[in-house]
Amino acid sequence: MRKYTAVILAAALLLPTAACSDGGSSAHTYASPTVTAADGSTYELPVSSLYAVDYDELDAEKAANVCKAAGVEYTPENADSICFGENVFGVGLAAVVYFGKYAPRLSDEEWQELADIAASPESYAPALTGGKAADTVSPQAIYASRIPDNAYFDAMVEEIVRDMTAQNGCTRGEAFALLYSEGVTIETPFSPSMQAAVDTVYSDPRSFAEQLDIFPQSACAVTDMDGSVIALAAGNRGNTAYNRAYRTLHPIGSSIKPLSVYTPALTRGLISFSSTVTDEPLMNEGTPNAWPRNYNRIYDGDITVTYALRQSKNTVAVRLATMLGGDTCLSFLRDGLGFTTLTDRDADISAVSLGYLERGVSMTELAAAYSIFGRAGAYSAPRFYTRVTDKSGKVLAECAPEQRQAISSADAWIMNRLLYYNICKDDGIAQAARLSDGSEVIGKTGTVDNDSGSDTDRLFVGLTPEYCAAVWIGYDSGDSAIDHTEYKLPASIWKAIMELADRDELAFAPDESVVTAEYCTESGGLAGGNCPTTETGYYRAGELPQVCDIH
Repeated sequence: MRKYTAVILAAALLLPTAACSDGGSSAHTYASPTVTAADGSTYELPVSSLYAVDYDELDAEKAANVCKAAGVEYTPENADSICFGENVFGVGLAAVVYFGKYAPRLSDEEWQELADIAASPESYAPALTGGKAADTVSPQAIYASRIPDNAYFDAMVEEIVRDMTAQNGCTRGEAFALLYSEGVTIETPFSPSMQAAVDTVYSDPRSFAEQLDIFPQSACAVTDMDGSVIALAAGNRGNTAYNRAYRTLHPIGSSIKPLSVYTPALTRGLISFSSTVTDEPLMNEGTPNAWPRNYNRIYDGDITVTYALRQSKNTVAVRLATMLGGDTCLSFLRDGLGFTTLTDRDADISAVSLGYLERGVSMTELAAAYSIFGRAGAYSAPRFYTRVTDKSGKVLAECAPEQRQAISSADAWIMNRLLYYNICKDDGIAQAARLSDGSEVIGKTGTVDNDSGSDTDRLFVGLTPEYCAAVWIGYDSGDSAIDHTEYKLPASIWKAIMELADRDELAFAPDESVVTAEYCTESGGLAGGNCPTTETGYYRAGELPQVCDIH
C-alpha cells in the first residue's frame, strides 16, 4: 500500500479521537480509509499530523488544555489526532481551518476556543458548511481544505459525505464517523499520473512567472472524457490552505460564452458556424458606448460567428443573450450543464453573457460542462468516486454516472470546431495553449475585471481528445488587480500540464452528419471564385449558407 507523499500521514491507522458525530461526548475510533485509484494503486486518507506542529515551541499548558477538553491525555500524538469536527484532525489543521492561522500564532482566546471546539465539535459544525458558529471563527472555514496538499481527496470526501447523508438518511457527523471506520475502501477515478503532471507544474514557481517574487494564486481541475474528475490543484507556491478548485467559487468571465450563449444560439438556429453577427457598441440605460466594451475597444461591424468567438467579442455575446433571453441561457447552464451554484440573478444579461456571476462556479463544474464539446454533446456530472464499501463489503455510498444528452452530437462537433479555431488560427486569442506535438486543442479564455477596468481573474478551459482542464489565476481577496503582475497566462499553465500528461489521441472524432464547405470570411456565405479569403465551415446537413453575395 502506497501513501500519498504530499500528505503527512499518521504512523498508526487507528487513533482515538474526541467525538465528531452526533453522539455527544462518546469516543469514536477513527481509521484511515483506503483509496483505490484508477490504475489500481492505493492510498490512505490521513487522520493525523495534517499540519506539522512543533509542540516544543508552544506553551504546553495550552495544548494540554485542548487535549483535556477532548478527553485524551496530552501527548503530541494525541494533540495531532484530536477530531475538531467532521474530518478536521489535529491541532495544526484545526488552527488553519477555524482561525486561518498556524497554531503558534493563535491568541490565548483562540486557544481557549480551540479547547471549546475539541470539547463540543458538533456545536461548531456550521462553520464547516457555511453556517454561523461563533464570531471568532474565520468566515473562510468553509473554503479550507480538510486534507492539505491533496485537493482531490478533500473534494472526494466531501462528495462522499453528501451522498452518504442522502443515500443512508444519516447526519453529516454520522457519515464522517462511518467513512472513517476500520476497513473502509473508496474506489475512485483518481489518476496518479495526471495528478503528478499537475503537481509538477504547480510546485514550480517558473510555471507561473519569470520573476519569482510575486504572482497570483491559481487552481486547476482536470476531467476525463467520461466526466470523472481525475486531478486537482488547490493553489501554487505551497499555499494549499484553501481548496480553490473545488470549495472556492470564481467568476469566469468570457469562458462562459460558449456555454451560455453560443451553444444555445446554435441549437436554436439563431446562428451557424459562419453566419454574420454585429459587433458595434451597445447602449446601456441610454448612455452610448458605456457598456459592454470589447476587451481591445475594437469594433468590426458585421463579422462571422467564428471570428466573434475567437476574438471574444463582448458586444456579440450580449446581443445573442438578449435574443435568447437571460432565463433561457441560465436554464441551459443549470439543466443542461449541471451548474449548481448559479442564482436567479444570474439570468441578468451581463451576468449570463459575460460571466459576472453573483456567486461564481467551481473549476470542477466548469471543466465538466466544457467536456460536452469533446464527447458528442453528452454531459456527465463530475465524479470523484464510484463506490465506498465497509470491511464486510457492504456499500456505504455509490456514485453512478449521471449522464444526459445536453446537445446533439452534430451541434457539439460544430462548437468543437469553433473552439478549435480559437486555438489554431493566428488571430485566435488562445494560441498559448497549442501543444508541441500538434494534438488538437479546443478551448476558451476568460477575463474578469473590476469597476476600474483592471483584471482580477483570468481563466482558460481547454480540451484534448482525452481530457478537459480548467485553469484559474487570481487572488483570494477577489479585488486585487493582476494587470501589472508579470505572470504566465492560464493557457500556458494548461499547456505545461498537458505536455506532461499521458496522451494517445491526437485528434477529436468528428460527427459524420456534419458537412464542411468553404465560406467567405467577409460575408459568411459559401465561397465563390472571387472571395479574397476563405475558411472551412461546419454545418448541419442540409443547412449550408447561401453563396456569398458581395464578391
